[in-house]
Amino acid sequence: MNIAVAVIHGIGQTREDFYVDLAKDLHTQMAVVNPNVKLYIEGIYWGDIVNRLEKRLWSRLQGNKLRWTKWIRLRSFFVNIVGEAIAYQAVPRDNDPAPDDYIYDEIHGRFAACLQRLSDQAGQDAPLCIISHSLGSIIASNFFYDLQNDKLAPKVLPIMEASNSKLVRGETLTHFYTMGSPLAVWAMRFEDLGVPITVPASPFQGSGIGEWVNFYDTDDVIAYPIKPLNNLYEKVVTEDMEVKCAGLLSWTPFSHRKYFQTKTTRDRIVMALSAMQHQADA
Repeated sequence: MNIAVAVIHGIGQTREDFYVDLAKDLHTQMAVVNPNVKLYIEGIYWGDIVNRLEKRLWSRLQGNKLRWTKWIRLRSFFVNIVGEAIAYQAVPRDNDPAPDDYIYDEIHGRFAACLQRLSDQAGQDAPLCIISHSLGSIIASNFFYDLQNDKLAPKVLPIMEASNSKLVRGETLTHFYTMGSPLAVWAMRFEDLGVPITVPASPFQGSGIGEWVNFYDTDDVIAYPIKPLNNLYEKVVTEDMEVKCAGLLSWTPFSHRKYFQTKTTRDRIVMALSAMQHQADA
């Protein structure tokens, strides 16, 4: 069985190859657990899009005396956390060629392009697994919400209309993993804390295939459980799974950056995807 896996990063990620080590670990584990499953893994990199805005901000602040810009770089940390979330809002960028050209749309365009690459590699009907970290979990949730509710932005719509792939259209979404997710805080924007996406996608409803697992470390101040938000999330989210992130600073908020390196998260993903192959063959 071919399974498509899209990995989307979170706050403060500046490397385009952010997902390579995780992909290598997942490939290695799956080869041992279930050689009949072939994973096709791609990363959704959006850091450069918001980095342009951050660089513009810092360049305009040059010459102003601000504390905590060096040493532990608290201001950079604040801009990463708050600034990137603000930049992702549907607000026009300077000198846009069209009024509907937004950061939100540009990032979602990257998402759609990644799904097309996965479709070309794994097949148009391949099950789709999304692994998302931090702000990336909000981006993934928004992308599939727009897709499932016919609210796609003008910049993303042509990509979808040009594709006949069920995978690209989100119809094969089976597994959704959120790690270090601030989705609970993001939900404060909506009445009764909002509406979740459908996981698994409608064609898999009632099949017993698929899950939405939210991994969170209690030392991570950015991460929160999702199931308690409301009755809708309670039904859709399979589990809020508490984990202890890897690393020497796992007992601090720096645990936020270590979900991809944590054995518990990798094991859960590999076992679930392996089980799907057995379920499909049953």
